[in-house]
Amino acid sequence: MSGPIGAGASRQRSVVAGLLAIALCLLDGGVAVLADRFTAQREPATAAAPGLAATPIQVAESKDEEAEGKPAPAVASDRNKILALEDLCLEGAPGECKRWALDGFYRAVEEAKQGKLGRTLRVSWYGDSVVATDAVPGRLRTLFQTEFGDGGPGFVYVVPPHRFCTHEALTRSSTGAWNVHAISTTQIPDGLYGVGGSTAETEDGRATIKLNAGTVSHIELYYLAQPRGGAATILADGKQVASVATRNATKQAGYATASVEAGAKKIDINTSGRVRLFGVDLENATGAVVDNLGIVSANVKSFSAHNPEHLEAELAHRGADLVMIMIGANEAEWLGPTDRDTKDYGANYEKFLAEVRKARPDAACLVVSPTDQAEAKDGSYASRAVMPALILAQRSAAKNQGCAFYSTYDWMGGKGSAAKWFRRGMVSTDFQHLSRKGANRLSEALFGTLMAGYQTYAKH
Repeated sequence: MSGPIGAGASRQRSVVAGLLAIALCLLDGGVAVLADRFTAQREPATAAAPGLAATPIQVAESKDEEAEGKPAPAVASDRNKILALEDLCLEGAPGECKRWALDGFYRAVEEAKQGKLGRTLRVSWYGDSVVATDAVPGRLRTLFQTEFGDGGPGFVYVVPPHRFCTHEALTRSSTGAWNVHAISTTQIPDGLYGVGGSTAETEDGRATIKLNAGTVSHIELYYLAQPRGGAATILADGKQVASVATRNATKQAGYATASVEAGAKKIDINTSGRVRLFGVDLENATGAVVDNLGIVSANVKSFSAHNPEHLEAELAHRGADLVMIMIGANEAEWLGPTDRDTKDYGANYEKFLAEVRKARPDAACLVVSPTDQAEAKDGSYASRAVMPALILAQRSAAKNQGCAFYSTYDWMGGKGSAAKWFRRGMVSTDFQHLSRKGANRLSEALFGTLMAGYQTYAKH
C-alpha cells in the first residue's frame, strides 16, 4: 500500500478494532487495565506541561526513506556521535569523562570476549507487548549469541502471564490449574512478582519447557517460600536433577539450582501441594542471554505494583549486565501532550529506574524509547501528538538516574515515520507494533549501536 487509506476503509477498520478491543478485555481481564485510561481527567489543551514547551524535540524528516532506520556506524570517535544512542557521562566532563552510563555493560562485554566473565553475558529487556511477543528481543538474542555463543534462553516464565507473551527459543505447556498474576494484568496484593513482573501459583500442577535448538547446562528455579508451601521437582530430559520444599514461616524469595553437565533440551517442573513460581533461568556456562521480560498492557505505572524491596533483591540476584526498558506504546494510545498523567510520566519512570540502579549499581541501564505511532485522522494516519512529550520525559528520566538513552523515535525518522514504515511493510496495521521486518531492523540497529559503543570503550 503506497497511498492514504480511504475514509470508508478507515471507519470499517475502526469498527473491527473496537470489537477486537472488547473481545480482548473480556478474554484477558483487561477491564481493570483500561479503567485508568478512561478515568484520568484531561486538562485544557492550552495548558502546557512543565518543561515541555520550552525544549520541544525537533526532528528533521529524511528525504531518503531507505536511509531511515539504518544500523549505527561501525566506528565512532565519540560515544554521543553514535546514531540514536546517548551514553551519559556519570563522572567528569564529557570531553574528559571518566565513567559513562554503559561502562558496566561494556566491561562485561570485554570480559566475555576475553573468557574472563565466568558466566553468561546477561541482558534483561523489560517492556510492553512490543517486547512481549519476542520478535524484537528474539532477534537481539540471536545477534548476541552469534557474537558471544549460545548462553541459552535466559530467564523465562514457567507459565506466561499472557498468551501473547512468547519466547522464540522454546515452547511451553502446562497441566493443572495455574493462577497467574502480573504487574499489568491481574495484580496480587503482596506485590511479589519476582524479577520478571509475573507470578504463577498452582496446586499439583506441571509445566514443561522444550528448547527449539541447543541445550542448557544450568537451571535455576525462582520461587516463593511461603506458609503452607508445597514442593517442586525439576527434571532435565526426564531425569530428576533438583527438588525443593517451599514451605516457610514467612514469604521469602527462594532459588533452586541444578547443573546438567551433558546439557538438556526438555525441562519439566512438577509440583505437589501449593507452589508459587516466578520463573526459571535456563543458561549455559558461557555465551549470552537476552531475557524477554515484556508483559502485555504494561505501562510506566505498572511497575509501581512491585514490592520495591523484593524487586531490588530479585534484580540483584538476576545480575543482568544490561537492563533495557522499552515502554510507552500503551501510554501513547490514551495520553495527550498536556494531560496530568503526562506531566507525572517522567517521575513515574524515574521511580523504576531508581530501583534498577540501586539493585545493579555496577551494571548498566538503557532506556529505549517507543517507536513513532499513528492514528486515523481525516482519512490519513498522523503521528500521535503525545510522542515528543513521552520521548522528552523518558530522556530526562534516563539522565536523572544515570541511564543511557536510545531514541527509537528519532532513529526511525521522527514525526510521520510510522506511516512511512507501514508503507514499507515494517509496521503492522495498528501502527503500533512492528512487523517481523521492522523488528529485525530495530534489533540489528540496537546491536550495531551497542557494539559500536563497545569499540569506542575498548579503544580508551
